[in-house]
Amino acid sequence: MDDARTTAGRIGGLIRATTPAASLQQYLEGRARLIAAVDKMRSVRTGLGLRPWMAVAFAAASIAVAIFLVRGRLHALSASFVPTPAAPITWRLENGTVGAQGYVSIPADAPRAHLVFGDGSDVLLSPGSRGRVAATTAVGAEVVLEQGRARVRVAHRDRTSWVVDAGPFAVHVTGTDFLVAWGADTETLDVWMRSGRVVVGGPVLGDSQPLIAGQHLRARLHDATVIIDAAPEPVDGVASTSPGQEPVVAGVVRPTHAPFTNAPPNTSTAGSSGPTSSWSKLVAAGDFARVLQEAEAEGVGRAIRARPLADLRALGDAARYANNASTAKKAYLSLRSRFGAGSDARTAAFLLGRFAEEQDHSSDDAIRWYDRYLAEAPGGEFAGNALGRKMLLVARSQGRDAAKSLAERYLQRFPGGPYEAAAHDLSQ
Repeated sequence: MDDARTTAGRIGGLIRATTPAASLQQYLEGRARLIAAVDKMRSVRTGLGLRPWMAVAFAAASIAVAIFLVRGRLHALSASFVPTPAAPITWRLENGTVGAQGYVSIPADAPRAHLVFGDGSDVLLSPGSRGRVAATTAVGAEVVLEQGRARVRVAHRDRTSWVVDAGPFAVHVTGTDFLVAWGADTETLDVWMRSGRVVVGGPVLGDSQPLIAGQHLRARLHDATVIIDAAPEPVDGVASTSPGQEPVVAGVVRPTHAPFTNAPPNTSTAGSSGPTSSWSKLVAAGDFARVLQEAEAEGVGRAIRARPLADLRALGDAARYANNASTAKKAYLSLRSRFGAGSDARTAAFLLGRFAEEQDHSSDDAIRWYDRYLAEAPGGEFAGNALGRKMLLVARSQGRDAAKSLAERYLQRFPGGPYEAAAHDLSQ
């Protein structure tokens, strides 16, 4: 019997080593041969008195053929069901026209435009608003609101990850209903929460200011303040709070520093500042135009070559808030070349990355600046944002596989961060 087992094992091994993967037709033919072989074995053994060990070996070989064919068929069938990476969600625009790079501009006298997304989410853009769909992924989208108001309803699903950029602010969403407004002329952000929860990040806010249902946030760059209250949302573009009625304040955040500066807020009016007024104080007071006027009168080139660190920082911030990207980039680049060892120079690297991403639409340049910031300030204030933005850019420009290690790194370093859902999706 041991000889029979050995012989059967050798025969089965040879069959497995030399037989190619089975097709469905081969599987059916092999099954038929097995049945016929077993019937023949029985008749031969009965009529001729075949030795037991030979019968066992023959049966074992036949069974090995059948097992191998079945295994090959099952493997082929299972391979046909390998899941493919999920495609980015689709979107379309109703009551409007989509321009280049997904831009949407709604005339002031036109009806609201409706962005409809394939995951069940939608964005209603009010008349006079403009923005764009910057990108979509399998779990969400990035919508940019450059001016106006948008009603955002995000359908909650597993690992939902949406971002609504409003000016220099970012609203991170996992599934909720809210109204967001950005006034580029007044440098004011408003968010009215209807349901769910969001996290807002940006100047004077930091990376994580959470909001829940019933709350209203107003962030003003002009006076560098943030107010969180229970004020109701506007009705047809007009605030439902009666004139003179103070909102019910749930909490007020007053930053001790001006946006990205180390100068304390100045409560004096801009008009009281003299010809040699501090640019840091002017930025803290929200008089960005005055800073730019003085820089132009002096000569921007001379100013960025000769002005001290605080003034360079203030010039870059003033130009950024006034949407003067050219002057802002010159100021930040000069700050880095002249004062490259300090924290302000490291912050400038992150801001240059945002300019490259949002103004120049250059993923490669943005990634390089984010890499510089992460190398210079791995535990810095904007490290989470830099790594999260780099992860999304790499996924968009180089594919999901290229971004997987970045996603794993993000989850390890910043659990619970605003890019957590996107990182989970990319790490799979």
